[in-house]
Amino acid sequence: MTEPGSRRQDNAAYDGGTQNIAQGGNVYNLNVYPSPAAEPAAEQTGAAPSGPPPSGPRAGALSGRRLALAVGGVVALIAVPATIVALQYGPLRTENVDSARSAPPSGALSSPAASSPSGSAAASPSPSAASASPSAGVAGQPAAVAAAPPAPTRRSATRSSAYPSKDVACATRWFPTGDPKIEFQPCTQAVSGTGGAQFGVMVRNTGTVQQVVTVLVKGYMTAVPKDCPSHPGTWREIVIDAGQTWYSDLAQCSLGNEVKGHRVQSGAWVAFGSVSDTELVNTTLHYSRGFEIDTSGTATMVPLATPGS
Repeated sequence: MTEPGSRRQDNAAYDGGTQNIAQGGNVYNLNVYPSPAAEPAAEQTGAAPSGPPPSGPRAGALSGRRLALAVGGVVALIAVPATIVALQYGPLRTENVDSARSAPPSGALSSPAASSPSGSAAASPSPSAASASPSAGVAGQPAAVAAAPPAPTRRSATRSSAYPSKDVACATRWFPTGDPKIEFQPCTQAVSGTGGAQFGVMVRNTGTVQQVVTVLVKGYMTAVPKDCPSHPGTWREIVIDAGQTWYSDLAQCSLGNEVKGHRVQSGAWVAFGSVSDTELVNTTLHYSRGFEIDTSGTATMVPLATPGS
């Protein structure tokens, strides 16, 4: 029914609007239009609306539903905001807003870790895997083997020439040194008619690696030692290859006519390694067989190896 002087009253809402009547009050028709789907998206992202404000019959449209209550002849408008939930596939349409209110707010969406396919398996790597020993070999491959110590540097052997087999009297056996792989024999050479004699020593290495020796040679005239005129000092750093023999130079220890009327022979000291002169002469002195040289210069080999005998 319609009261005189009042606006028309209808019991129907226009264009899909909502009409609510309470407590028998006068109800004035108010059409509320649902907001288009673009409005929730704008509210969700917080972006400001672009363009001029809307006008016409849809100017009163709200983002949610509005309830019109007539209380005591006064129309009260209550705005009920629609809950917009950010979903993976786009905003929820406003006609389904009631069913969406049970969903968690946008701030309570699951974290990337919770949404990962393996759940807690997406956490950081295990400390035991990160702290694996770097020396461990790759799967299926053996670990690296420590390198062997480098081999000793090979040196050039000291060159020499073998003694002649004629007119040379050496000791009857090989004498030992501080190393059982190093042996030596003193030797003397005297040629009849020359009136002189030469003195030396041969040293052999019976081992399987190079050896270094120190050598001293003297010529003895009737048990009196004489320095070698061309090499009065010690032969040092003599390098002998495995299985080889080194010979001192007879020409560097040669005596002339002064040996006439004397028994002559070589005396030698041989020490393993590099030693001082004091250490060398503290080793055992060994002699060669010798020669008797008469005043005419004739040399006769004698089997004795001890001076003065």
